[in-house]
Amino acid sequence: MSSYVAQINYYESYIKENSDYIFVGIYADEGISGTSMKKRDAFLRLMQDCRDGRIDMVITKSVSRFGRNTLDCLKSIRELKSFNVDVFFEKENIHTLRNEGEMLLTLISAVAQNESLNLSENVRWGIHRKYERGNVKSIPSGKFLGYDKDENGNLVINEEQAAVVRRIYQEFLDGYGYYTIAEHLTESKIPTEQGLTVWSCSLIKKILTNEKMKGDTLFQKTFNADHLTKHRVKNNGELPQVYLENTHPPIIEKDMWECVQLEFARQEEFIREHKMSRYHFHSEQLPMSGKIICAECGRPLVRRQSKRLAEMGEYYWCCPKYREGRFTPNGPDTCCNDLRIPDALPEQMFIQAWNRLVDEYDRYLPELQQAANGSDLLKSYRAKELMRLVEQTGHIDSMPYELMLKTLSHIELVSISVIRVIFIPKIEWRSF
Repeated sequence: MSSYVAQINYYESYIKENSDYIFVGIYADEGISGTSMKKRDAFLRLMQDCRDGRIDMVITKSVSRFGRNTLDCLKSIRELKSFNVDVFFEKENIHTLRNEGEMLLTLISAVAQNESLNLSENVRWGIHRKYERGNVKSIPSGKFLGYDKDENGNLVINEEQAAVVRRIYQEFLDGYGYYTIAEHLTESKIPTEQGLTVWSCSLIKKILTNEKMKGDTLFQKTFNADHLTKHRVKNNGELPQVYLENTHPPIIEKDMWECVQLEFARQEEFIREHKMSRYHFHSEQLPMSGKIICAECGRPLVRRQSKRLAEMGEYYWCCPKYREGRFTPNGPDTCCNDLRIPDALPEQMFIQAWNRLVDEYDRYLPELQQAANGSDLLKSYRAKELMRLVEQTGHIDSMPYELMLKTLSHIELVSISVIRVIFIPKIEWRSF
């Protein structure tokens, strides 16, 4: 900063004290690297004043002060030459309007660009050494929800934002998908970490997978791919990464964070096993979408409206691949399950299965307790939740949507008289 102020004072005096010069102004960008024109407001203002005919000559300390990007530097100088504006580089003693000016500038600006590259590499090396020492002060807060920085640069919990983070984790484990969670937060008028009023699915997933929420840090997730453009890309192994535990206070307990990652894996396995495009098809209006599975081909049943005269307009559930099999019999991706079940039957099966679970709780309890005390964190969490909800809820007459999301894995259609209801974690009830 002292150098910056000194240069401004020097050139202002230098120009004003020369009787041949008329001082127009100082154009100085504070703390800007000069590798790109985008953020150099003063430089862009200088170029515009030259275009407007306000300036005949530009005096600058050196080529590296004018710009460290060879292409941009020469492009700007050529544009100024077309306006008959001379640029004088004091350190190199070059006037751009002279014949030898451009050749010398090409060489010198290339050197300046290379110096910028070396500086960038040195900064990168220094940052990586900080990462290895577990220094989180270089991580900008505001890039992720839940944390601020104190006066010493350490990450500290922002309690208001942390409450939102905990809500997101709990809603995900309660069975809600990214879109629904984002919708809930938007409706609640809760701002994002950047102050936006609309939440996105990608932001929800980013929060749910960010290890910083449990107090750990994975350093160098992204890096500058180009020192000139400053374009950041995801680190897919191009540069070494460092993972350190307990670098700052956690918002989410480690067991809960691990449960969320295991739930991601469970949902992905369910999608693969049942050939689905996504896991969360359901909504409060259609709670059973994506939850009823064909035992024959393993795909989720779809809800259709009947065109039969006796059932005109009524809704039913059926396997989508049976319909395709009618046109391509014995095809590799078809199904022979021609069952049609009434629209309300799946919900009735859930109610019946839940009430049977309540009635025969003592029979299921040893299995649930074994899962609750096991080493699988997700199964343990699900078993404890199921026991808590059975004791808390008791018998039901209708199907509460939230209860279904928390407890139901899926309903499997074997035949019109055999329907399997599978609760999480792997507690099964079968109707006959």
